[in-house]
Amino acid sequence: MQYNHTIYKGIKYTLSLILILFMSVFSSFAQTHMTKIKDGTLSGTSTTPSLGAVLELESANKGFLTPRLTTQQRDAISVANRTDGLLIYNKTTGCFNYWSDAQDTWLSMCGTPPPAVFEITDAQCNAIKAHGVFKQGEFLTAANYLTIPVTVTQHGTYEITALTDNGYYFSAKGTFPSAGSYTLVLQGVGTPNIGYAVGEQGDLLTITLNNKTESCQAYVQVENANVSYTVTCAQITVAGDYMIGQVLGDTHKMTLEVNVTSTGYWSIATNTVNGYSFRGSGIFDAPGVQYIVLLGTGTPLTSGTNEFGLTTNSDVDTRMSCTNIPVTVKNTKYTVDCTGVSFTGVYRQDEPVTASHTARISVNVSATGETLIKTNTVNGLYFTSGPLSLDALGTREVVLTAVGTPQASGSHQYVLEAANGMEAICFFDLEVIAQPVSYSMNCQSITTFGTFAPGVPVDARNFMTISVNVQYPGPYNISSNMVNGVKFEATGTFATTGTQTVTLYATGLPLAGGTHRYTITTDSSFGANTCNKNIDFTYRRINILGLGGAGYQPGSASANYSAGTLLKTPSNFGPNGIVRVEQLNVVDGGTSQGAALAAQINNNKIDIIVVGYSYVANSQSISVLEDFVKNKKGVLFYGQEGDATAARNLINSIAYSATTNVITDGRSYVNPTRAIDDPTLNGPFRNIAGMDLGSDLNNSIYVTGFSPEYDVISHQEGNTTRAWILKHQTLGFVFIGDGGWIAGDVKNTHTTKWPAPRTEGGSPLSKAYYGGATVHNSFFYTNGVAWAMKYVQEHTIVNYQVQ
Repeated sequence: MQYNHTIYKGIKYTLSLILILFMSVFSSFAQTHMTKIKDGTLSGTSTTPSLGAVLELESANKGFLTPRLTTQQRDAISVANRTDGLLIYNKTTGCFNYWSDAQDTWLSMCGTPPPAVFEITDAQCNAIKAHGVFKQGEFLTAANYLTIPVTVTQHGTYEITALTDNGYYFSAKGTFPSAGSYTLVLQGVGTPNIGYAVGEQGDLLTITLNNKTESCQAYVQVENANVSYTVTCAQITVAGDYMIGQVLGDTHKMTLEVNVTSTGYWSIATNTVNGYSFRGSGIFDAPGVQYIVLLGTGTPLTSGTNEFGLTTNSDVDTRMSCTNIPVTVKNTKYTVDCTGVSFTGVYRQDEPVTASHTARISVNVSATGETLIKTNTVNGLYFTSGPLSLDALGTREVVLTAVGTPQASGSHQYVLEAANGMEAICFFDLEVIAQPVSYSMNCQSITTFGTFAPGVPVDARNFMTISVNVQYPGPYNISSNMVNGVKFEATGTFATTGTQTVTLYATGLPLAGGTHRYTITTDSSFGANTCNKNIDFTYRRINILGLGGAGYQPGSASANYSAGTLLKTPSNFGPNGIVRVEQLNVVDGGTSQGAALAAQINNNKIDIIVVGYSYVANSQSISVLEDFVKNKKGVLFYGQEGDATAARNLINSIAYSATTNVITDGRSYVNPTRAIDDPTLNGPFRNIAGMDLGSDLNNSIYVTGFSPEYDVISHQEGNTTRAWILKHQTLGFVFIGDGGWIAGDVKNTHTTKWPAPRTEGGSPLSKAYYGGATVHNSFFYTNGVAWAMKYVQEHTIVNYQVQ
């Protein structure tokens, strides 16, 4: 019998089961964290479970789904596996069921009160009494009942039965409102099949209280019906198809030939074998040979031949007879059809399958039973139904779940293995999708080939190679970004895995010199990485014009002086220098003015002009220099002292301000630079931002009120309003308020003159200067020329003729 239980008790068991189900999944949280699972349908709620909950599930439109079994499947769970609190949903009854060790049965959670706790004491057992006359072959009436006294220790529902093996039983159910002693009346139901002689004990009652068998033994005496007949064992026939799990019906029967010698009520039953039996009863109203039918009842559990014996209510000498009646339960039998197989899930190389990866095949069941359908293992993968109950005849769909990880792409054939009841095997093909191309680059392996020069188109000699490690072959594309007019790219197909070398060819026209950084990317689906590679583009030949005299400008300075040597030293400016340039050509323009100055610029295709002491541009020269800066887009470093008017006019010719004022008094030897990121300060030779520069012999001039198009690079010490160096924000013009700003040599250590020293090898050098300061004019000079080279490479119109 199945018992209902209270909802509250059921909730306790449900929570216990939920804890068991999720213990392994969330074991990583077991030490310190409880678990809450959210599906995102509720927003703004806590991510931690409610206090007192080890697990909380949260959803606005989903529930918790337990295993769903039929009553037959539930009862097939072995006794050893019926753990106290085990929960299932019973599809047959539409209720949750859980196993109770205390009750030793499956209980139901359908909203009824809890079961009572009660017992039959020894004294109460002796007081059990059967009422009415019980006679073989006569059905029980209201006069046939049983009284059983019980002791209740906990109120609740009860169901009590007293069963016999003789075709009748007693039962009662109800609710005890409170603890105490009660006498229960159990109404009799059924018809006794067998009677007993005077002095025999009669039928033993098996008493159960809420499905728990009591040890109390009581008996009911049944009077004999005085019928006598014999069964002709050789004439017994069995009808019907007997299959595993199929409940017997009216087509399942035994037909018996009997010879009646004394009429009356008859009752014949077989023993129960393999979950089923046969039974029949009736009245013989005439003697002689007759045919009677016993109907089958129960459900066969396994296949095979079962042997039954008959127990009759005939006189004592002939009650047991025909003990070897064979009945065959068919073996499981079905056919499978793989032709219409359908798959769920995407099967991809080297990606483990999940429970959502299935194959669905058609099965036609001709004999029910248990089986397991499984394929062979191919390519690291197989399909299985798991234990399968074929509990209905006809065609049905069976889901085979994939297990494993596909190892290779392509089409693979899966063959069903021979299984219990399968009449013939079949096979199906599965297409495994290849992983998209996947590879990684070895950035350290990048090597470039060919010479990259500004203005020179690249060709087949310009390329880079890179080593790659291929995990999954396939078409690939490796390319760089477009930098300085040049891009690298390679396309092709990897046919194999492993380490390979790829060549990326350059395309485009280099725009400028210098070092340019390329980022190489791939189309790898995973494991992708990026690499960076610096490529040197050598600046074109740069022509520099020096204006002024002696060691104050690069054209006239002898090898002893810094003004020329710092530019002409290849380790500073050269094909392999700090600044890579094809060649630096320095021209001495002396004190050329006006047309002579223009001729110097045009004839020598001048890119950069460096002005030092004692050059002062006249009005015609200012026009030429303005044209040079604004239209030819050259770079002018103009260093001047004295003649405030000429300096003012030149500054205003590049960027005008009515308030520009050049100051020639209040000079200082040291002029700090601003702590800004300007390329003339923070360049390839050194970052001198925020450091000091020095004036030569304290002849500095300063500028105030200048155009906002200028940035202040350096100012007078102690007075930030007086600019010592101005740099135009967009044009190639730098004004320095001193003619000797690049004067210097190797040996001079004077602290008030020649602030631009160098090393013996021609490298820029700092110098200890006036008032304990250290000045860095040589670094400003070399950083400035490096910036100027980049500027003219990008902007200067080489063939422009200044006027």
